[in-house]
Amino acid sequence: MDIALHMGAHLTDDGRLRSTLEKNQPLLHSVGIEVPEAAQFRTSILDAIKSHAQHGLDPDAGEMLLDSIVTSDTTERLVLSTARFLAPLPSAVRRAQLCPMAEPRVKALRALFGEHNVSLFLSIRNPASFIPALLGAVNDEQANIIRGDLEPTALRWSDLVRTIRDQFPEAPITIWCDEDTPFLWEDVLHAVSGYAGPEPLAHVYDWFDTVLVDGGAAKLAEYMENAPPMDRNQRQRVIAAFLDKFCDEAKIDVDVSTTGWSEDMVDLLSELYDDDVATLGAMDGVTLLQP
Repeated sequence: MDIALHMGAHLTDDGRLRSTLEKNQPLLHSVGIEVPEAAQFRTSILDAIKSHAQHGLDPDAGEMLLDSIVTSDTTERLVLSTARFLAPLPSAVRRAQLCPMAEPRVKALRALFGEHNVSLFLSIRNPASFIPALLGAVNDEQANIIRGDLEPTALRWSDLVRTIRDQFPEAPITIWCDEDTPFLWEDVLHAVSGYAGPEPLAHVYDWFDTVLVDGGAAKLAEYMENAPPMDRNQRQRVIAAFLDKFCDEAKIDVDVSTTGWSEDMVDLLSELYDDDVATLGAMDGVTLLQP
């Protein structure tokens, strides 16, 4: 079986990838693709990860787990999506490390699913916005712990990806920048789901509610539905035009004041992030999606 593990990161698509694919279940089921709700697998997989760390797993643990998740004998590809595969939200950053719990967790995922054809998927985000968003998403005590020994200029997504590759070298990993999501969203949905049929996926443009003014996503969907056939570059130009006209700054602004960073620090982190993305693009076993 093909198994696609979408591993977040936290504070990127916020579950919208899974929810969009769930809305396409009849179409996906017709071609052997299953996208279970998080409630069907998250607790059982996280419990198995914990058991692996404590005392190992029975040889048939992975197959028993899959039997409890997969609902159809015709399923050929299983899509499992949760940012908690790599870390709970409050532990997404410690000192100079992103997802410091990743090593044992990915090792456990390999123990569970390594006999299958596994592919990994990860959206990354500029630490200059990721850290402020994280501080705003956790409680005050957790935020103080994160701030306490944070080394923001040392944070590298490429370090996390090396850890993932070391622990699960057979599994290729596809990465994209959260900042590019408006121009890659349809590509991401197809890459993660593995769907390549002629009928288009539905609800693709619902995601744009997160960045456009109210009603903007519906306008974009209507335009795309009624426009003549377009290639990828033409669609991206339309999306760029809608972002320019209907972007809701209040939905995308991040309050960096909670970090105490200067503008120079924010600029430095952004430059380091650009360098890190270039590093990822050159890594073996890594596919970097770009607009």
